[in-house]
Amino acid sequence: MRAVFFLLLLTNIIFVLVQWLYPYQPRLKKPRMQAAVNTLQLLNETPAGYSQAEADASLSDQGSEAGAALPARLCYTLGPFKKQQDAQEVALMFKQNKIDISSRSSLEKEYMGMMVYIDEHENREAAIKTAESLAEKGVQDYIIVNEPGRSNILSLGVFGLKKNALRRQKRIAKLGHEVKTEARYRNRTIYWLDYSESENEDLTRFIDQLKKEKGVSRISRQCSE
Repeated sequence: MRAVFFLLLLTNIIFVLVQWLYPYQPRLKKPRMQAAVNTLQLLNETPAGYSQAEADASLSDQGSEAGAALPARLCYTLGPFKKQQDAQEVALMFKQNKIDISSRSSLEKEYMGMMVYIDEHENREAAIKTAESLAEKGVQDYIIVNEPGRSNILSLGVFGLKKNALRRQKRIAKLGHEVKTEARYRNRTIYWLDYSESENEDLTRFIDQLKKEKGVSRISRQCSE
Protein backbone atom coordinates (compact mmCIF):
# COMPACT_ATOMS: atom_id res chain seq x y z
CA MET A 1 0.00 0.00 0.00
CA ARG A 2 2.82 2.38 0.80
CA ALA A 3 4.31 1.77 -2.68
CA VAL A 4 0.99 2.61 -4.35
CA PHE A 5 0.69 5.83 -2.33
CA PHE A 6 4.17 6.99 -3.35
CA LEU A 7 3.41 6.11 -6.99
CA LEU A 8 0.25 8.29 -7.03
CA LEU A 9 2.09 11.14 -5.34
CA LEU A 10 4.87 10.99 -7.92
CA THR A 11 2.34 11.00 -10.76
CA ASN A 12 0.63 14.16 -9.44
CA ILE A 13 3.98 15.93 -9.02
CA ILE A 14 4.93 15.12 -12.62
CA PHE A 15 1.50 16.41 -13.91
CA VAL A 16 1.93 19.71 -12.03
CA LEU A 17 5.40 20.20 -13.46
CA VAL A 18 4.18 19.59 -17.00
CA GLN A 19 1.35 22.11 -16.61
CA TRP A 20 3.75 24.69 -15.24
CA LEU A 21 6.31 24.22 -17.98
CA TYR A 22 3.85 23.89 -20.88
CA PRO A 23 0.59 25.87 -20.12
CA TYR A 24 -2.55 24.94 -22.11
CA GLN A 25 -3.40 27.39 -24.89
CA PRO A 26 -6.75 26.77 -26.53
CA ARG A 27 -6.66 27.15 -30.28
CA LEU A 28 -9.56 29.38 -31.24
CA LYS A 29 -10.45 30.12 -34.83
CA LYS A 30 -10.16 33.79 -35.57
CA PRO A 31 -13.25 35.21 -37.26
CA ARG A 32 -12.80 35.96 -40.86
CA MET A 33 -12.93 39.70 -41.37
CA GLN A 34 -15.11 40.88 -44.27
CA ALA A 35 -14.24 44.08 -45.97
CA ALA A 36 -17.02 46.64 -45.40
CA VAL A 37 -16.81 48.03 -48.91
CA ASN A 38 -19.99 48.88 -50.81
CA THR A 39 -19.96 48.00 -54.48
CA LEU A 40 -20.39 51.01 -56.75
CA GLN A 41 -23.42 50.42 -58.96
CA LEU A 42 -23.91 52.36 -62.15
CA LEU A 43 -27.40 53.59 -63.05
CA ASN A 44 -27.49 51.36 -66.11
CA GLU A 45 -26.45 48.23 -64.17
CA THR A 46 -28.99 45.70 -62.95
CA PRO A 47 -28.56 44.77 -59.22
CA ALA A 48 -27.77 41.14 -58.49
CA GLY A 49 -30.89 39.05 -57.95
CA TYR A 50 -33.19 41.51 -59.80
CA SER A 51 -34.50 41.46 -63.31
CA GLN A 52 -34.11 44.56 -65.45
CA ALA A 53 -37.84 45.32 -65.11
CA GLU A 54 -37.64 45.12 -61.31
CA ALA A 55 -34.61 47.41 -61.27
CA ASP A 56 -36.36 49.95 -63.47
CA ALA A 57 -39.44 49.84 -61.23
CA SER A 58 -37.28 50.42 -58.17
CA LEU A 59 -35.67 53.49 -59.72
CA SER A 60 -39.10 54.73 -60.79
CA ASP A 61 -40.44 54.39 -57.23
CA GLN A 62 -37.47 56.31 -55.86
CA GLY A 63 -38.10 59.08 -58.37
CA SER A 64 -41.80 59.20 -57.44
CA GLU A 65 -40.97 59.50 -53.74
CA ALA A 66 -38.57 62.34 -54.45
CA GLY A 67 -41.18 64.13 -56.55
CA ALA A 68 -43.90 63.63 -53.93
CA ALA A 69 -41.83 65.41 -51.36
CA LEU A 70 -42.14 68.67 -53.26
CA PRO A 71 -45.29 70.60 -52.23
CA ALA A 72 -47.60 71.68 -55.04
CA ARG A 73 -47.90 75.41 -55.61
CA LEU A 74 -51.33 76.75 -54.73
CA CYS A 75 -53.30 79.47 -56.42
CA TYR A 76 -56.29 81.39 -55.09
CA THR A 77 -59.58 82.77 -56.39
CA LEU A 78 -61.57 85.62 -54.88
CA GLY A 79 -65.28 85.86 -55.59
CA PRO A 80 -67.93 85.96 -56.62
CA PHE A 81 -68.33 89.70 -57.17
CA LYS A 82 -71.79 90.77 -58.30
CA LYS A 83 -70.50 94.12 -59.58
CA GLN A 84 -67.57 94.56 -61.91
CA GLN A 85 -66.60 97.78 -60.14
CA ASP A 86 -66.14 95.92 -56.84
CA ALA A 87 -63.83 93.40 -58.53
CA GLN A 88 -61.80 96.20 -60.13
CA GLU A 89 -61.33 97.96 -56.79
CA VAL A 90 -60.05 94.78 -55.14
CA ALA A 91 -57.72 94.06 -58.08
CA LEU A 92 -56.28 97.58 -57.73
CA MET A 93 -55.59 96.90 -54.04
CA PHE A 94 -53.54 93.83 -54.96
CA LYS A 95 -51.62 95.60 -57.71
CA GLN A 96 -50.71 98.38 -55.31
CA ASN A 97 -49.15 95.66 -53.13
CA LYS A 98 -47.23 94.38 -56.18
CA ILE A 99 -49.19 91.12 -56.45
CA ASP A 100 -50.19 90.02 -59.95
CA ILE A 101 -53.92 89.34 -60.21
CA SER A 102 -56.22 88.67 -63.17
CA SER A 103 -59.97 88.98 -63.58
CA ARG A 104 -62.54 86.86 -65.39
CA SER A 105 -66.30 86.67 -65.64
CA SER A 106 -68.88 83.91 -65.91
CA LEU A 107 -72.58 83.75 -66.66
CA GLU A 108 -74.65 82.02 -64.01
CA LYS A 109 -78.28 81.63 -63.05
CA GLU A 110 -79.51 83.51 -60.02
CA TYR A 111 -82.48 82.15 -58.09
CA MET A 112 -85.27 84.73 -57.94
CA GLY A 113 -87.90 82.81 -56.04
CA MET A 114 -91.01 80.67 -56.56
CA MET A 115 -93.69 82.05 -58.88
CA VAL A 116 -97.37 81.20 -58.33
CA TYR A 117 -99.39 81.42 -61.54
CA ILE A 118 -102.38 80.35 -63.64
CA ASP A 119 -101.77 79.54 -67.32
CA GLU A 120 -103.51 77.91 -70.31
CA HIS A 121 -105.33 81.09 -71.31
CA GLU A 122 -106.18 81.17 -75.02
CA ASN A 123 -105.63 84.91 -75.26
CA ARG A 124 -105.11 88.04 -73.20
CA GLU A 125 -108.84 88.60 -72.78
CA ALA A 126 -109.19 85.19 -71.11
CA ALA A 127 -106.33 86.06 -68.71
CA ILE A 128 -108.00 89.39 -67.86
CA LYS A 129 -111.26 87.59 -67.19
CA THR A 130 -109.51 85.29 -64.69
CA ALA A 131 -107.89 88.28 -63.00
CA GLU A 132 -111.25 90.07 -62.65
CA SER A 133 -112.76 86.92 -61.13
CA LEU A 134 -109.99 86.81 -58.54
CA ALA A 135 -110.34 90.54 -57.82
CA GLU A 136 -113.99 90.02 -56.96
CA LYS A 137 -112.87 87.44 -54.37
CA GLY A 138 -110.32 89.75 -52.76
CA VAL A 139 -107.17 88.79 -54.70
CA GLN A 140 -105.50 92.03 -55.85
CA ASP A 141 -101.85 91.13 -56.55
CA TYR A 142 -101.43 89.75 -60.07
CA ILE A 143 -99.82 90.56 -63.41
CA ILE A 144 -100.14 89.15 -66.93
CA VAL A 145 -96.80 87.81 -68.20
CA ASN A 146 -95.75 86.89 -71.75
CA GLU A 147 -92.61 84.78 -72.26
CA PRO A 148 -91.05 83.07 -75.28
CA GLY A 149 -93.15 80.00 -75.95
CA ARG A 150 -95.57 80.89 -73.14
CA SER A 151 -98.09 83.73 -73.27
CA ASN A 152 -100.95 85.15 -71.22
CA ILE A 153 -99.75 83.76 -67.89
CA LEU A 154 -101.45 85.27 -64.88
CA SER A 155 -98.71 85.62 -62.26
CA LEU A 156 -99.92 85.80 -58.67
CA GLY A 157 -96.54 86.75 -57.23
CA VAL A 158 -92.93 85.54 -56.83
CA PHE A 159 -91.95 84.44 -53.32
CA GLY A 160 -88.45 84.04 -51.95
CA LEU A 161 -89.56 81.33 -49.53
CA LYS A 162 -91.14 78.20 -50.93
CA LYS A 163 -93.54 77.85 -47.98
CA ASN A 164 -95.03 81.28 -48.75
CA ALA A 165 -95.52 80.29 -52.39
CA LEU A 166 -97.28 77.08 -51.36
CA ARG A 167 -99.51 79.02 -48.99
CA ARG A 168 -100.51 81.37 -51.83
CA GLN A 169 -101.10 78.43 -54.17
CA LYS A 170 -103.37 76.70 -51.67
CA ARG A 171 -105.42 79.85 -51.06
CA ILE A 172 -106.07 80.53 -54.79
CA ALA A 173 -106.82 76.86 -55.48
CA LYS A 174 -109.66 77.01 -52.95
CA LEU A 175 -111.29 79.68 -55.16
CA GLY A 176 -111.74 77.13 -57.94
CA HIS A 177 -108.62 77.68 -60.09
CA GLU A 178 -105.80 75.38 -61.14
CA VAL A 179 -102.73 77.04 -59.67
CA LYS A 180 -99.12 76.09 -60.43
CA THR A 181 -95.71 76.96 -58.99
CA GLU A 182 -92.36 77.31 -60.72
CA ALA A 183 -88.84 78.26 -59.62
CA ARG A 184 -87.68 81.44 -61.36
CA TYR A 185 -84.11 82.25 -62.35
CA ARG A 186 -82.37 85.03 -64.20
CA ASN A 187 -78.99 85.12 -65.89
CA ARG A 188 -76.36 87.36 -64.32
CA THR A 189 -72.68 88.02 -64.88
CA ILE A 190 -70.41 87.50 -61.90
CA TYR A 191 -66.71 88.29 -61.60
CA TRP A 192 -63.71 86.43 -60.17
CA LEU A 193 -60.10 87.39 -59.35
CA ASP A 194 -57.24 84.88 -59.65
CA TYR A 195 -53.76 85.14 -58.12
CA SER A 196 -50.98 82.84 -56.94
CA GLU A 197 -48.95 84.73 -54.31
CA SER A 198 -49.90 84.80 -50.65
CA GLU A 199 -51.15 88.16 -49.47
CA ASN A 200 -49.66 90.16 -46.62
CA GLU A 201 -51.37 90.94 -43.33
CA ASP A 202 -53.07 94.09 -44.63
CA LEU A 203 -54.58 92.24 -47.58
CA THR A 204 -55.65 89.37 -45.32
CA ARG A 205 -57.62 91.78 -43.14
CA PHE A 206 -59.04 93.37 -46.29
CA ILE A 207 -60.24 89.97 -47.57
CA ASP A 208 -61.82 89.15 -44.20
CA GLN A 209 -63.73 92.43 -44.47
CA LEU A 210 -64.92 91.49 -47.97
CA LYS A 211 -66.27 88.20 -46.62
CA LYS A 212 -68.40 90.03 -44.06
CA GLU A 213 -69.61 92.92 -46.24
CA LYS A 214 -69.97 91.40 -49.72
CA GLY A 215 -70.00 87.64 -49.17
CA VAL A 216 -66.73 87.21 -51.08
CA SER A 217 -64.68 84.08 -50.36
CA ARG A 218 -61.08 83.05 -50.98
CA ILE A 219 -60.91 79.65 -52.67
CA SER A 220 -57.69 77.60 -52.73
CA ARG A 221 -57.00 75.64 -55.91
CA GLN A 222 -54.15 74.01 -57.78
CA CYS A 223 -52.47 76.19 -60.35
CA SER A 224 -53.25 75.40 -63.97
CA GLU A 225 -49.62 75.80 -65.06
